[in-house]
Amino acid sequence: MATALYDSTVTGSTRRNIQLVRISAFRALKVRYRGTALGILWSFTNPLLMTAVYTAIFGATFSKFYDGSVARYVISAFVGLVVVTFFMNATSDALTSVVVNGSLLNKIALPPVIFPLASVGANVFQQGVTTFPIVFVLSLVVSHDPIRAILVPVVLAGVVLLVTGASLALATLFVFFRDLPHLWQIVGFILWFSSPLFYPIELVTPQIRPWYNLNPVGQAITALREVTIASGPIHYRPIAVLLFTGIVWVVLGAWFFRAKRRDFMDLL
Repeated sequence: MATALYDSTVTGSTRRNIQLVRISAFRALKVRYRGTALGILWSFTNPLLMTAVYTAIFGATFSKFYDGSVARYVISAFVGLVVVTFFMNATSDALTSVVVNGSLLNKIALPPVIFPLASVGANVFQQGVTTFPIVFVLSLVVSHDPIRAILVPVVLAGVVLLVTGASLALATLFVFFRDLPHLWQIVGFILWFSSPLFYPIELVTPQIRPWYNLNPVGQAITALREVTIASGPIHYRPIAVLLFTGIVWVVLGAWFFRAKRRDFMDLL
């Protein structure tokens, strides 16, 4: 009887928290795109325009690394930009989420974790109706491999896990270090240019390539390109590495958030 009551209470609390995350995520989207002409479609313009710029500048030069095809370079750059823009936008939104909602947390007993998860959820939703379906279609059209297409959601799930773990850690750190947004901009710039976005990985010298492998965003780009523009036998290693990295990040991020959340109220 007591066990059943406890299970019912936990289930009800979980459902309530999920509903709060969903409501907070959609509220954030409404505020972000209120009064805009394109609304949520603006999340598609960034990778699209940046792909056009990279192609205009580097497409002809780097096409030799893509079987002489500028079209394959375009797809490669677009896939990389989808990962980077999603990672940076979601983590930047989540970074300040707990502090921004500090007054609400002081008035209402809410789990603080709702806010960084809502930030991630809002970005997952907007990419889920814009760029993520395009990546899936590109996989079908370019690779002509149904297995690769099936693996696209698996890889995207790994990216979401990675983003969630980083977001929880950043939201926690910002409570204690208010200079973090400025530092994160620098880190984001480093991640951007140390990821093979507009240039092929073959241009990176073998001496420093192992350091590139430490970049989780670069790992995510490699895995997503494997299931979109690659041909021949599937290399499962980058996909497995991404999933493992995403799980580690989300576990560590959740642990860090949980360990520090008791000190939040004294600083909000």
